[in-house]
Amino acid sequence: MRAAQVIERLQQLEGRMPSIGAALGMTLVSVLLWGFSPIATRDMVGTGDGGLPPVAFMGLCYGTAAVVLSPALLLTRSWTSRDWLSGAVCGVIGITGYNFPAAIGQQTVSAGLTGLLDASEPLLILVFASIALRKAPTPLTVFSVIIGLFGVLLLAHGTGPALGTPRGIILVLTGAVLWSLYCVLVTPLINRRGALPTTAVTVSFGALPMLLFGAPKIPGMVASMSLAQGLVTFAFIGGNAVAAMLFWNAGSAVLGAQRAGWFLYLLPLVSLLGGAALLAEPLSWIELLGGAMILLSVFLAHLAAKPPR
Repeated sequence: MRAAQVIERLQQLEGRMPSIGAALGMTLVSVLLWGFSPIATRDMVGTGDGGLPPVAFMGLCYGTAAVVLSPALLLTRSWTSRDWLSGAVCGVIGITGYNFPAAIGQQTVSAGLTGLLDASEPLLILVFASIALRKAPTPLTVFSVIIGLFGVLLLAHGTGPALGTPRGIILVLTGAVLWSLYCVLVTPLINRRGALPTTAVTVSFGALPMLLFGAPKIPGMVASMSLAQGLVTFAFIGGNAVAAMLFWNAGSAVLGAQRAGWFLYLLPLVSLLGGAALLAEPLSWIELLGGAMILLSVFLAHLAAKPPR
């Protein structure tokens, strides 16, 4: 009886399709959470004796997230083999494909540069979505891309030289490419089966390879964690691996991959403002101008995505 009640509650929750306003809000919250992710990841796995093993850290975080989301797997009883295959592929491409190389890359790539590299994702999503839909982007959409890229370039110029080895940069970019592909591939599954069970399935399949590769080092890593590292890990699991993933999937189901993808331009801006607020890093007028251009690109992309009346 309890299991039936849980399923009924989950179905009621899943049946509430968010409005456009709620979808925009959830997408924005997910990007805000992810904007601080490079700072936390770099702090945890950065170079030096105190750096944690990156794959083990991600395996712990997303393995725990999979357990937290596991009740939502009760909603998959009607899934077909095609749905499960799609969920597994999306999980490996998006969850493993982004976090595995990005975490290793961030051992030698600064948080700021990671945010700038991740800002390539909206353009990549546009390309993948255009291929999937066999439809060329509108002129306003292309103009939004150009404005956003100029904004990112201004941020890059304003922040000056950033730390990053060629190998690390390639790994972070690989993660960005795979995450962009995930955003396009997962949308049909979310529309068919809902954001909650889709998130649970993709996170579970995505966590598995990282758990397998990182398992030998996880016990020792957990035992050696300081209190501060434990708190950061807890926040990463709850914020990035659970809440942000769920909000992003729910928001993109309503907005579509391209429209939601424009919010990813905010990643370097959030990292920049976070550094100024938390680390007292100075802001230049070039960086402020770049941030304004990024906000303008998101606004224009939102206009371009509106259906004609």
